[in-house]
Amino acid sequence: MSGQQRRKTWTYCVAALAAVVAFTLGTAQAQYKWTDATGRVVYGDNPPRDARNVQRIDARGASGEADSLAALPFETRRAVQQFPVVLYTTASCNPCDAGRELLRARGVPYGERIVSSKEDSEALTKLGYGERLPVLTVGRQVQREFETNSWHAALDAAGYPRAGQLPRGWTPVAVPLSSRRAEPPAQTTLDVPPAEPKNN
Repeated sequence: MSGQQRRKTWTYCVAALAAVVAFTLGTAQAQYKWTDATGRVVYGDNPPRDARNVQRIDARGASGEADSLAALPFETRRAVQQFPVVLYTTASCNPCDAGRELLRARGVPYGERIVSSKEDSEALTKLGYGERLPVLTVGRQVQREFETNSWHAALDAAGYPRAGQLPRGWTPVAVPLSSRRAEPPAQTTLDVPPAEPKNN
């Protein structure tokens, strides 16, 4: 292959890559949070014209003030990429609050899925996570209900530092579970046993 042919091939590859990136960015659906006419907070990808307090949220944080993975310490960034953390919660749930506090204290970036409707409950059941909340997923590992030691063990095994620090202004993305496709996080190789069920 001559030098001119190589240059043409290289130019074609760069142009194709640029087209793919532009298409991906253009088709990514944004998520929004807003207040409706009744004062209720709503999440979705298409705020109505009468929506108030509209805020854009994405996978890195909320309200457009998110920090990228590059802002995280190396160990935390690697753990996030390999074993993303998702917290499933509901309203008026003290164990859910305790779970959030544990993740924040360790500096673990996480996404939050809120279970507040029949559709959300059905989506949780389809995932096989049971009915009791909170539920923590670290990669493919599932920790049902809040239990400090088992949650720390799962995060330790995934490589999350014990004393990490979240970027300034970081807040989790909190969206209704049924508004996202119901599927577990990507396959991982963690081997952390789930917490033993409690006998009430």
